[in-house]
Formats: sequence, C-alpha cells, structure tokens
Amino acid sequence: MSPSRRTPLAEALVPGTARPVVVGEYPYYRADPGNWDSNLRELRGLGVDVLSCYLPWRFHEVGEGADSSFDFTGKTDPQRDVVGLLGLAADAGLGVLLKPGPFIHAEVQLGGLPDRLCGPAHTPYRGLDGTVLTSQGKPLPSLLDPRVQAETETWLKAVADEVVAGAVAPDGPVVALQLGNEGTSGDAHLPVDAQDASPAAREAFARWLAGRGLRDEAARTGEDVARWTSALRQLWSQWAGYAIVGLWDRISALFPAGPVRLANVPLTGLTAPRAALDAWAARQRAIQGSRHLIGHTEWVGNPARDTTAFGSHLTGILLGGTDVVEANWGFTWTDETFAEPATPVFNALLALMLGSTTLSVYTACATGNWGDLVDMDPDGLRSEGVDPALHAPPYSPGAPLAESGDHQANAEGLRLLSSFLERFGTLLLAGTPDHDAMVLVDRTLPEAGAWQRTGRTVLAELAGAVHEQLAGSGRQLGLGWLDEHPEPAADRSGVPVAVLRAGHPDGSDGPREMTLLAGEPADGAVAAFVAAFVAALPVPDGPRWTTAHGRARVLSRSAPGGVRIVGAFNPTNGDERVTGTGGGWTLDLPAGSAAVTVTRDGELLGWLATPESASTSPVVLIWDGAQADATRVRAS
Repeated sequence: MSPSRRTPLAEALVPGTARPVVVGEYPYYRADPGNWDSNLRELRGLGVDVLSCYLPWRFHEVGEGADSSFDFTGKTDPQRDVVGLLGLAADAGLGVLLKPGPFIHAEVQLGGLPDRLCGPAHTPYRGLDGTVLTSQGKPLPSLLDPRVQAETETWLKAVADEVVAGAVAPDGPVVALQLGNEGTSGDAHLPVDAQDASPAAREAFARWLAGRGLRDEAARTGEDVARWTSALRQLWSQWAGYAIVGLWDRISALFPAGPVRLANVPLTGLTAPRAALDAWAARQRAIQGSRHLIGHTEWVGNPARDTTAFGSHLTGILLGGTDVVEANWGFTWTDETFAEPATPVFNALLALMLGSTTLSVYTACATGNWGDLVDMDPDGLRSEGVDPALHAPPYSPGAPLAESGDHQANAEGLRLLSSFLERFGTLLLAGTPDHDAMVLVDRTLPEAGAWQRTGRTVLAELAGAVHEQLAGSGRQLGLGWLDEHPEPAADRSGVPVAVLRAGHPDGSDGPREMTLLAGEPADGAVAAFVAAFVAALPVPDGPRWTTAHGRARVLSRSAPGGVRIVGAFNPTNGDERVTGTGGGWTLDLPAGSAAVTVTRDGELLGWLATPESASTSPVVLIWDGAQADATRVRAS
C-alpha cells in the first residue's frame, strides 16, 4: 500500500474509523512478560486503539558471526517473545504498529544497533562538516555503507519473515510498519551540512545527480565542500531528503504487502542552530513526495509552557501536513509538568486543532524491567553531557499506566481525551481549518537557506511572523508549498493567498507576492510583508475571538452542518482571558492550559479543558452568562 501523505493516518491504521486514533507506546523489552497481558488490556480500557513498539535489534540477536540468529519467540528469554506479544495485543483488541529500525533510538544502547556496527570496521555517519553522528559517545554507522546495508537487511528480513508475515491485518494485529526512525538515524532534522557525507553517501549523491543529467555537478561531489558552488549546495539540500526516502524504500521492499508504511520526521525548533529549520524544510520535497505516510515526533520543547515551542509545532505541522506519531506523555527530563495531565492534554489538543488525525501516548506504560543489552552505557552518556540517572527505571515515570497496573496522574488525561474523541471525534475528522489566508513558499528558499549562517532565514522569519499574527491579531494563516498550488490566485480553499518566491527583487512586488534572494537574510522584510498582507485582508465574517493581552492563541475548525470547533491555548506563565465576540462566551485560561468548544449553529454541544494540576488552575467557561459545567466533557 502506498497512500499519499494526505491520506489521514487514522484511516490507514483503523480503516473505516470515524474519529482520531490513539496510538500508545509499549516497550515490551522493558517490561516483565508476566505483566504484558494485563498491561495491554488496561491500555485498551484507557482508550488506546493501536499499540506501537520498537524492536531492538541488539536485544533479539543471539550469538555472533556465523552462529548468530534471532529470537522472536522467547526460546532464549521470555522477554524476547514478540510473536507472543502480538497474540496478546490481538486478544486485547489492539492493532499494532511495529518499528524495527534498524536504528530506533528509544533510549536503547546505540539505538538498538549491535556493538560491532559502531566500531572501526564500519564507515561512520560523518557530515560534510566532519561531525560524526554518535550514540552514547560511539560513532553510528553510515546506513549507506554496503556492508552495513547487508547486515541491516539480514535483521529486517528476519523480522519480516518471523514476526510480520504471520501477523498481518486483517487476520493478525499488525496494521503498520515504521521505516527507520526520525529519518534514518535520527537525522531528518539535522543541519544540512551534518547529513551523512561518508564515501558511500557521496557516491550515491553523484549517481543521483548523473541520473538527472547533471554530470558536471556529479564530478565535483568529491571536492571539499568549501569549493562547492551555491547550485551544488542547493542540490545537496534536495538530495538530503531523497537519501532518507531511498533508505525507507529499501526497508519497505523487505516486508510483505499489507501493513501501512509509515515514516516519522521530528519537528524542528524555530531557533535551531545552523538553519536546521530550513534543512528540515528542504528535505520535505522528497519526504512529502514519497510513497509512504509521514508522521511527526514532537521533541521540541513544551508548547504548553513555551511560546517558541508552540510556534515550532505550528510551523512544522502546517508545512509538513503530518499526524503526530510520538508525543511525550511522562518524560520529565527537562520539564516536570509532562507528568501532569494538563501538559500532554494541551499538546494533544493543539495537534488535533492543527489537523492531526492521531494522538500519540509515548510511553503509555511506565516500565521498569530491562537488562544490559537495553540499558545505555553510563560512561557514554556522561561523555555527551547526560546524567545516567535520567534514564533509570521507570521508562517513562509519568506514563498513564504503571507496569504494576496502577493508574498514574496522566491516566486522567488519557481518559479525558478518549471521552472527547468518542463524543466529538467524528466532527474533528470532518472539520477543516478556518484559515484567514494562506502563505505559499517557493521550495528554493529553504533549500538555499539551509546553508545560510548569518541572520534570520526567510523561512525562520516567516514562521515567526505566522505565529505573531495568530497571537497578536488572531488571524489564522495556513502555510503551504508553491508547487502544490499551481494557481495560487485561485486557491482551492477560496481564501486570500500570498506567495514568497525566489529570484531577483525588482521592486514590483504587490501586496500578495514577494520575491527574495534565496540564501540571503530576511532582514525583517518577510515579517513586514506578512503584516501588510494581513492588514489588507477583508474584515472577518462570523464569530471571532480576542485576547486581553495577546498571549492566548485561538485556532478554529468548521465541519458540515454548522459545526464550529474552537481551541484556545495559553502557552505562557501568565493568566489570560479569551473572549468570543458574537459567540456569547468568555473563557478564563490559566498559564499552560487549553480548552476546546464544540458548537452547532451557535449552540454549545460540549467542551473540554486541560485538567487542573499542581501547576495549573482550573479553566472556566462562561456561556450565555452562566458557567457551562453541564456540557463539559469529563474523564469516564
């Protein structure tokens, strides 16, 4: 199956679903097998639809060299019985998303790779800038190295034959396979000059160029990057995405038909170094055009508490058009509030309002039983400035369910979202965003901007401007790619469109089109252009939402039958009041809280808010002059 990126992931995971799908991570290799059955049934009861789990190569490999084999049935260790786990998942009514890597990260030693692949016998993953990609202080191998590819294909083919083949839906529980992890080795958001440039990678780049008739450019790929032309650098920006997609294609071909092929790409922070946002965007040409469904992971801070992280989510999801496949539900390494339900519920509501058809709970169960093959090397962690104590059991401490079966604080958040989806999930899936306008971007701009090392890039400034308009004026601006809208003046959505093109500015740009020099600092021009464009938009028609101090962000969606879904978010550390003009309601949003209202023809059908916690006060909705407790969605 090769659905387009616009196929809702929920529909692919659960065909015929009428609501968003909940995906819950269960790291069986960290849990006592005696707890698997009860844990899975408890997760199903909390609202999880699809179980996801990584498969660590190093954990399932038995023996070395010619005598090595793989154990997936528990013959050497009951904890390796992933085939048995799939049977338990099926019995619990769960679909399964399997993630065999080969590199999985998942806080497993060397990302699950065997030790031998990270030694001197294999070519390391080394960027154009000379930086070697490491895990626990050891070099990760280039997955384009033919010797590494041969070994990884042995592993993946074993998973395909011994685990997947007998468990494919609809007769079995396996509904999807994840290809790689966050690119190939957690690299889909790296700066462009940190992308794998090992000899095998450069050879592959040269072949890619030659296949497009660019033989002169192909001949120069072996030169020092300092001698590359700007055109060759921009081509590398494009190829960075095709290299990742090529690996996904190789992995996909090893598995039987049936399960959906999914790839995940991490969001990138707006302030990431060395134009990493542009490098991420440059890879989207290939990634979004691939044969696979694309989801995103959310490890870019806490949008419930940090406005920059909120802007990163806004930009990444709008431009990527992706569903969430990995969201923090209990890791407290940098923020203790992830163990309180207000934070993961806030982030889940944000993803839903931005168009995600899935919710991710990573992890759904706090597990505490694993051995040396999984545990990360403490000295290696210290060499990278990480305290090993952060990775002590349980994994993760704030997950909704404890391995013992006890419900933890975040279970309330998961039950709350499950209840909301049961009541209003159909309307969410049927809804479309209420964009006031669209801004379309020429892909050449981030492809060149990925190499920019001074000033703000065009894309970074645009991302900031879109976020500022949402916060300051309440205008919802959509983001898209120019090549996907060949006639932007007659955009299919019927909303006004502005275009950012690459070229030589000639002073003739109108209020809806701007031409910029690719790879040059924006110097405030993009922010001014967006502000002028928004100021010239028609006066909004229908109910609008304002904020007292310009801190809350309001997103809305419309569905057939007069349905309106409005989400209000306060990603700050101060109080905020949101007022719905023409809607008859006001909303008090404390710091770090959010609320979503669902109406039909102006009548309140129901509303959901982030729950009160140790660091969050209650949210209060006043509807038609009265507190709207009767229609509030509660955790069942």
